[in-house]
Amino acid sequence: MPKKLAARDLALLRLVAQGVVGPRRTAPEHVVEHLLCLQAQDYWSGICSVALRSTESGADVESAFNAGTIVRAWPLRGTLHLVRTADLSWLRDLLAPRELAAAAGREARMGITTTVLATAERIAVEILSAQGPSSRAALAKAWSAGGIDATNQRGYHFIWHLAHRGALCFGPVRNGEQLLVLQADWIPAAGKLDRAAALETLAFRYFESHGPATPDDLARWANLTVADTRAAVVSARSRLATVSLADVEYLLGPATQDQLAACRKEAEGIVALPGFDELLFGYRDRTPTVPTDRSAAVFPHRNGVPCRTVLANGEVVATWSRPHKLSGAVEITPLVPLPTLLIQAAKHRASTLT
Repeated sequence: MPKKLAARDLALLRLVAQGVVGPRRTAPEHVVEHLLCLQAQDYWSGICSVALRSTESGADVESAFNAGTIVRAWPLRGTLHLVRTADLSWLRDLLAPRELAAAAGREARMGITTTVLATAERIAVEILSAQGPSSRAALAKAWSAGGIDATNQRGYHFIWHLAHRGALCFGPVRNGEQLLVLQADWIPAAGKLDRAAALETLAFRYFESHGPATPDDLARWANLTVADTRAAVVSARSRLATVSLADVEYLLGPATQDQLAACRKEAEGIVALPGFDELLFGYRDRTPTVPTDRSAAVFPHRNGVPCRTVLANGEVVATWSRPHKLSGAVEITPLVPLPTLLIQAAKHRASTLT
């Protein structure tokens, strides 16, 4: 029988599993390796999420981009994530075919045919082979010169599609912009995993770094079919621990509960998160961290763009902003009544992320 879990411990265990509290990892690539994939459609948020879990700084995260140890690509759900370069190929082989198939309708509506995509790939390979790392603007210009319309999000879709095919990915940072590179040149060849091994690896590493979580959480996170989710969980289950809450079984890493016991005071304290953090986006059910009555305040926009958040005792209690960018003071918007000392602590924590 799975161990019964206290309701509040579910959110605290997720903080520990994700490395937000407890001992920090050193190199940024160790953070990304642990989480497997880390939400990063917003460039700044991705860097902050890694630095938050590391002993290093945001500048060190950019250095890891330049060194090619971590990469920004589309391994999950058609969304930009950070992933260790050694993991990108097997993740793409496992998950990209479903994303490409789902994109067929969108491509038809945009007038993007297989011929157009093949031409876009040929031009991109030519430019990146000749010029090396290049900006999105440079690729768009080359496509236009080659007679391909790259306006109205078509150019972005070309990049997305070619990344899913393994042709390109984001590489080094220059003048504040992350440039595109040929994936074959940028990422060393890595060993392949057969489908069964890839599903087991995906499930084990997800639950170890995100648990307690359910198979439904995994399915949503990786956009898996019901059959693949079942196969992944069955193969990984013997290496994981289980707990239950309200008759729901959760899977987690075997060491996570002991890790919480060692850092409970920190987990119950004040935590500030960037907007697109894996703690908010890594689950189908995020109510343990974002109570239902605060969800609209955290996600006020229809496009799903979240506010930056402050947590206390594992759950969101406020949002934060810095209206004047780096030169301004952090502003806290409480979502529940908060004492002045907690607000001051939240301001301090949030200011360290910028």
